[in-house]
Amino acid sequence: MPRRARCRLAAYTSFVDVHLAAVQVEWSPALYASADAFRDRMVALARAAVAEAGDVPRLVVFPELVGLPLLLTAAGDQAAVGAPDVPSALRLLARRDAGRWLRTAWRTRRIGASIVYGTYAVAAYRMWHDTFSAAARASSAVVVAGSAFLPDVDEEPSRGWFVRDPAVHNAALTFAPSGRLLARTAKVQLTPGAERRAGLRRGRLDDLHSIATPVGRVGVAVCLDGFHERVLATLDGRGAQVVVQPSANDADWERPWPPGPERSEGEAWFDDGLRARIQGRASLRYGVNPMLVGDVLGLRPRGRSNIVVNLVGAGALPTCVDDPRWPGVLAWAPDARSEAIVTARVPHPGP
Repeated sequence: MPRRARCRLAAYTSFVDVHLAAVQVEWSPALYASADAFRDRMVALARAAVAEAGDVPRLVVFPELVGLPLLLTAAGDQAAVGAPDVPSALRLLARRDAGRWLRTAWRTRRIGASIVYGTYAVAAYRMWHDTFSAAARASSAVVVAGSAFLPDVDEEPSRGWFVRDPAVHNAALTFAPSGRLLARTAKVQLTPGAERRAGLRRGRLDDLHSIATPVGRVGVAVCLDGFHERVLATLDGRGAQVVVQPSANDADWERPWPPGPERSEGEAWFDDGLRARIQGRASLRYGVNPMLVGDVLGLRPRGRSNIVVNLVGAGALPTCVDDPRWPGVLAWAPDARSEAIVTARVPHPGP
């Protein structure tokens, strides 16, 4: 069972409260053994995230990259899912699926990494979409489904599910409590080196949404986007009240931070990240930052999921984290390595 970190601001409840939850998922090859295994685990985590919510609007957010290995699940090669690194997984797939890759290249008139994504895109997208649609229904919550590396997939009765645009983004999906898709949000600021080598295309700043939901207007800033002034200014200016930052930080949480080794990776995250960047904003009231942990394909992300508040205009709103270094942290995960659910019950951010 995942560990829990709770924050309930009972003395400051408003006429309408909301329940915010960040799910710190521990990924492993077993999680992606089948579509059923993935769906069952994500639905169980979503239900656990709202177990103490009561009858209030709920928001449940999953981490960046949680949907990425579904490409291998869709390929149906368990050896690839358990490979020690990405190049090894691709070599295993190439032995069996090189012909499919070539047909995708011919059909899309593209070369490079996009042909691998395109070959498995529809099947992987359906697993991702259907899993988190089910999680939203099971938890009666607005659900942000982390992210995956996929082209834009659409559905239309005469065509069924199809790739609408073969350009591959690191994109997040947001679902209503009914399970209906509300928005797809592509990451704007790609991680230097890694994401560009993966064949990704940047999202557009102008395409960022402020999504109307029962918990307020929600904006999505995928991982590095949550550190960029232009992204947060855009969401704030469009009236977003809750910003969610699905993250996968592929570095040890305790290591010296490369740009300034006098601080640790984790200290820099809280000094300069979402907690600091929502302070004084006009509309942004809360931030929800779920982190990915575990080990898949040689990727070992670490981080402490957290929920933060804009203290400007919050009056005497207290926090549930006793650490004077980082005012505005309402709740955080017990550690940076294990699965956890971080929740906060807070006043509704407004109309």
